[in-house]
Amino acid sequence: MFWSLVTALFAGFAGAGVGLILRTLTRQRLPKGIIPICAGLAMLASTVALEYGWQDGTRSSMPEDLVVISTRQQQAWYQPWTLIRPWVRGFIGYAPSETAETAPGSGIRVVQLRIQERWQPQVIRPVLVDCDNARWADLNASTQFTETGQPIDLAWRETGTADPVVGTVCGREAANG
Repeated sequence: MFWSLVTALFAGFAGAGVGLILRTLTRQRLPKGIIPICAGLAMLASTVALEYGWQDGTRSSMPEDLVVISTRQQQAWYQPWTLIRPWVRGFIGYAPSETAETAPGSGIRVVQLRIQERWQPQVIRPVLVDCDNARWADLNASTQFTETGQPIDLAWRETGTADPVVGTVCGREAANG
């Protein structure tokens, strides 16, 4: 958030400079008010550009094969441009290259969900996804497994294939074979 403020501040100075140049080019025919108007418009434009561009910048620092499972969009009356096109406030994704099976043939995959919100550090949440039974569960350090890769005494979320996590991970795994 600090860098967003710095960006808006510098955009304001640049916009004021544009207003000053416009006034000079018109031989002072434009009113002095053009300078703060240009500064405000530049600050607004930089803020809007940062809001709409942060997801691509963040994703560029993540694995190249990142698949976005779901997004959370922002719309607000005090941001009227979002009423036309909402901006992504956060997203959940996973990288198939970081996915592994608990044991060969178990049908249970270990997935690292990457939860990213605007102005927040990334959270990596390991989960188990059982594609055969269309369910998923949180994975923690105390989770134990049988020799066949089945977790012992795990609280599964019986969500079905309509769940974004199960649908995306299992749909992609089925497509890849």
